[in-house]
Amino acid sequence: MPTPEEQRNLDIIKRWNDEGWSGKHYDVAYELISPNMIVHGAGGQQVNMGPDGLIELIKTWHAAFPDGYMTIEDHWADGDIVVIRNTWHGTHTGDFYGVPPSGKKVEIPSIGLDRVRDGKVVEGWGELDMLGAMQQMGAMPSPAGGGA
Repeated sequence: MPTPEEQRNLDIIKRWNDEGWSGKHYDVAYELISPNMIVHGAGGQQVNMGPDGLIELIKTWHAAFPDGYMTIEDHWADGDIVVIRNTWHGTHTGDFYGVPPSGKKVEIPSIGLDRVRDGKVVEGWGELDMLGAMQQMGAMPSPAGGGA
């Protein structure tokens, strides 16, 4: 059972996923993300610091996948760190990092760790299956037999 602080941190990350990523309510970033937030690793994506950097990232994803949304598969907290396993779902109808629209539906799993202090995300680490995303969009061949 999470402590009250851990539950608040879990609620902040869930809100960020639900409102920011899925709901396209970008301004919630100014409430939940520290102006000095540092992003470490994002599947090869360049992410600038703070709310504006994350808003830019999410807008990139929504431009490529206008119907895109994030589901949380699992998440837990340990002190000020929240671990989240989630999946991005969407239809590839716009350019995505140079990959022209394919019209294909994608499911892109990711894992993130976020440090939450005083009600704001101050640091984040994330990895996602960018190779699998490229394969789902047809930008790269899948392995023989379709296995991982």
